[in-house]
Amino acid sequence: MGPISLLVVSNQDIGSTIQGQVLLSRDGWLEKEAVQGDRVWHHSRAPVHLWWREESHLFSDHLDEIYCNSTDFEISEVLFLSRHVAASGLPSLTLHAIGVLGVEPFGEQAEHGGRNGQAVPPSPRFASLFRRLNRIAEEHGITDEFDITLETTHHGPLMSTPTLFIEIGSTEKHWGREDAANVWADVLSEEFEFEQSSPTTEINQVVMVGIGGGHYAPRHRSVLLQTNTLVGHILANYSLSMKRPEGEWDPFTDQLPEGPWMNSIDVAIDQTRASFPNHKVVAHLDRKSFKGWQRQSIRRYLESIHVEIFRLADFVNYES
Repeated sequence: MGPISLLVVSNQDIGSTIQGQVLLSRDGWLEKEAVQGDRVWHHSRAPVHLWWREESHLFSDHLDEIYCNSTDFEISEVLFLSRHVAASGLPSLTLHAIGVLGVEPFGEQAEHGGRNGQAVPPSPRFASLFRRLNRIAEEHGITDEFDITLETTHHGPLMSTPTLFIEIGSTEKHWGREDAANVWADVLSEEFEFEQSSPTTEINQVVMVGIGGGHYAPRHRSVLLQTNTLVGHILANYSLSMKRPEGEWDPFTDQLPEGPWMNSIDVAIDQTRASFPNHKVVAHLDRKSFKGWQRQSIRRYLESIHVEIFRLADFVNYES
């Protein structure tokens, strides 16, 4: 009995339940014995389970271990089907890895689940799902209304298994949209070959960790859409806080700035490597989002931990 992918639905989340309903309306799902009192379905054509839970996603720490211990199935990844909330109120389809980086004190319970200074390995499907989402959303004709994007790493829960959040945003009038849920259902069906389709070949063995920029990571997104690179964690500037030393300080040679930024980079790199143990993990910097001294500090630190910095051209050349 090989490892399975676990899809998780929360009954407290409209964007989650609509995705679950649309998926289960398609052929191939067989209901099995409940786990922890919550309903479970297995797919007949792929090693995928769907667990429909009552609890909220954000504080479901170690849900992967609970499922494994309750069923004896090994889990290769967890995909939380979820809603996305944004102050802009703009409709969107998005996905992201999880963790709470750049927040101190480290180890304390975070406001939106997880633990400060810790992150979860990202699902290796991150890049594949994102590229499928862009193509399938276009085929559905939904892109005139919905923004197709990805987010930087944020919020809980805390897990040990590679994980992503799969989301419909951004307000209550969008969360329950069946047309948006059908886009995600097509993406997941194709990714897991529910419909016996041919998978996309990921020819590039380099994995990008995005460093810098805003929450929706436009420059890192651009790399994914223009190349076949894989992707792990993506860090927004708010996860990379650093304090410039006072006095005559030289960012090229003097002591590196204090702050949680080095922990954020370390954890993002380590957890990405955990998901891609046989791949080359590199950094991609949103250079324009940093001041010169910040950019130089990050460059020096990445060099000290032997992580290469790639530009777009480097990803392109790596594929040729």
